[in-house]
Amino acid sequence: MIRLIIFDAGGVLYAWDQKIVNKAVRRFLLKHGVNDFAKSNKIWSRIEESLSVGKISLREGQEKWLEAIGLHESLLDEWVEVDEKEIWGRFRKTPGVNRLLTKLKSNYILAVLSDTIDSKSERIKKLEIVGVDHKVFDEIFTSHDLGICKPHRMAFYMVLERFCVKPREAIFVSDDLDELRGAKRIGLTTVGFNCKGGDYHIKKLNEIKTALQDSK
Repeated sequence: MIRLIIFDAGGVLYAWDQKIVNKAVRRFLLKHGVNDFAKSNKIWSRIEESLSVGKISLREGQEKWLEAIGLHESLLDEWVEVDEKEIWGRFRKTPGVNRLLTKLKSNYILAVLSDTIDSKSERIKKLEIVGVDHKVFDEIFTSHDLGICKPHRMAFYMVLERFCVKPREAIFVSDDLDELRGAKRIGLTTVGFNCKGGDYHIKKLNEIKTALQDSK
């Protein structure tokens, strides 16, 4: 019987749009005289690797990025505002997500497991911006805090151990094929959201009820 539902964040709880990110970054860089977007992306990719496993804080990573592209760290607060308003402020929560989570909460442990540059508190703030009710979750796990990313088995085991749940008692919902395979390898039931991976394939989040019903 399923006791725990683990949700990926971006692409499941809310829509992630790389075009929105790119547009905001370009506008910010051009405003401050930086035209080499490829260099900026390359630098950020290296920094992001450290951020995703918590080797440095988000603020430290952003300061390193600004310095490496030739901008002063005094612009950091301006960039944070751009990030919140022009990026996260334009992302949208998945239709019906809060209503579904509220219904599931009465019968299941709910958790988020997200590969992200953010700490838990920073991720909560961004969930609030996009309108996802973070309070319904029993815990929010980020790779930044855990020090490890999916699809590594330990990322999933850390969540299972937190709630004393066995793999066969948990479902993982994601839009990422590698993550779904990683969860499946250790025995979780997997649900692919708008992708062709997983034990179940769903196009609307409330279709997860089928997987839950089958697992009773």
